[in-house]
Amino acid sequence: MIGDKKIDLRVQKTKEAIMNTFREMVCEMDANEITVKELTERARIHRKTFYLHYTCIEALFENVLKEAASLYFEEIDKIPASMPMNEANRVFFECIGQQDIFMERLICAPSYRTFCNKMFTVALKHNRNRHNPYAHLCQAKQNIINNFLATSSLDIYRQWVADGKAIPLDELTELSETLLSHGVSSILEK
Repeated sequence: MIGDKKIDLRVQKTKEAIMNTFREMVCEMDANEITVKELTERARIHRKTFYLHYTCIEALFENVLKEAASLYFEEIDKIPASMPMNEANRVFFECIGQQDIFMERLICAPSYRTFCNKMFTVALKHNRNRHNPYAHLCQAKQNIINNFLATSSLDIYRQWVADGKAIPLDELTELSETLLSHGVSSILEK
């Protein structure tokens, strides 16, 4: 039993070293500059140790983004499944607006957008599995609407960050809700 705790503690420390190093590297570098070799050297672990936890550097990115998405899922699942768009929008911007510089960089920096967009696709699917107000439309139209909502939300957030968060989060949320709801309101009426 004592041996198990030591192993668990070592595993935990190794994962923390990987994550802390990864966070530092994301804040300093573009995505294509982050390599297993560089990360393991900085974290002072053997490359084989890294591969015990992750299959590749992309798997580490995806793990981080899944954790961030799970925090969003916890919040969005607190409101009714048939949530009005303004409530879903509020939860989205409250969750994303409270992120640290590490997550801001993963969401906003151009080199990380591929990973970020995957996370938001997963989040949108989660919402649509709960409630799909566009179910009456063909799948191709649903895809276009969902893409519009996801990319517009992300771009609004990215612009807010680029502008130094010059307007309060509650005003951003209200503005984005107005822009997004008017963009799709005519489709909901059909």
